[in-house]
Amino acid sequence: MNNLTKNEIPIFFSINDQYAPYLSVAILSIVDHASSENHYRIIVLEQDLSEQNKHILSQLGNDNVKVTFTKIKDEDLQKRMAGEHTKLKGDYFTLTIYYRLFIAEMFPQYDKALYLDADIVCNTDIADLYHIDLKGNFLAAAHDTFAADYPQTTTYAEKVIGIPIDHYFNSGILLLDLKKLRDHHFTDHFLNLLNKYHFDIMAPDQDYLNVICRNHTLGLPQKWNTMPTIHGEQVTDPKIVHYALFGKPWHYDHVANEKYFWHYAKHSPYLECINQEKSKFSAADAESDHRHVRYLQRKALILVDNPITFKKIQEKTGEVSL
Repeated sequence: MNNLTKNEIPIFFSINDQYAPYLSVAILSIVDHASSENHYRIIVLEQDLSEQNKHILSQLGNDNVKVTFTKIKDEDLQKRMAGEHTKLKGDYFTLTIYYRLFIAEMFPQYDKALYLDADIVCNTDIADLYHIDLKGNFLAAAHDTFAADYPQTTTYAEKVIGIPIDHYFNSGILLLDLKKLRDHHFTDHFLNLLNKYHFDIMAPDQDYLNVICRNHTLGLPQKWNTMPTIHGEQVTDPKIVHYALFGKPWHYDHVANEKYFWHYAKHSPYLECINQEKSKFSAADAESDHRHVRYLQRKALILVDNPITFKKIQEKTGEVSL
C-alpha cells in the first residue's frame, strides 16, 4: 500500500452529466451513514462532466467524505479497445460502463475499492461492505435478479456466457481486490479477449467480469444489491437499493423501494431537476422502455447461435477465465 489515510475507503462511480442528479442522491445517502472513524473518498470517473456539476457534487461531501473527479479521455480508451467494434448496442449504454474494468490499473495506490452504479441508495455505512472478507477472490457481487426473471436472459447467461444463472452476478455493486486484479493482469486479459474475439454481448462490462472472474468471485447477499425483481428474492431490509435498468423512481410511480430514493432526493440540490424529469416522462417514453426489454429478450436468444460466444471459446481454448 502507498501512504494512504488510515481507514480510507475508496468508492468509485462513473457518470456523465445526465446522471449527476442521481449521483447526488447516492452521495447524500453515503454521507448520511458515514462513520466518523473512517475517511471516505468518492472518486467520480467522468467523460465531460460540467464544471457546475462537479462543483455541486463536490459540495455534498463533508469532513470525512470527499468527492473528487478523474477525467477519462474516451478517445484514449477507444483506441485501447480497438475502436469501431466496441460501439455499444442500444442507446442505454455509454462508454462509461467500461470504466470499472480499468480501476485496478488506473489507481495502483489502492489495493481494495468499491465500485457503485450511480442509480443506488445506501441504507447503511458503506464501510460495512468494504470490510467484507473477500477470502482470496478478485471481487464480490450479488446475483443479477433481472437476468434471472426472464427465460430468455437465463438462457443467455447459461448458453452464451457459460455461467449458471444462479452464479451470474450484477456488476452495479462491486467490492474489488485491486491488487489481485493487477497481479493477475486482469486489464490485459480483458483487452486481449475484447480485441481478439469481438464478442457480441448484451451487458459488456458485466459479461466480461462474469467470465473472467468466474472462478474468483464471492457471492454477496441480495440485500447488498437489491434490484426490482419479478420472481427473485424480495428483500425487506436492503442495505443498498439499486434502481437498475428501467425501474427508475424518477420515471415511474410505485417503483420497488422508491421511498429510499425520495428520502434523499428531497435534500438534493437537483430536486427540481429530478421532479421535472419525472413530470416529462411520457407514455411514449414508457413504451420505449418496454421495447428495450423486448429487444433484450430477442437478442438474448439470437446470440445463442453465434459461432463466437464466451462459452464456446472457453470450451475450445480455455482462455476466457483467469
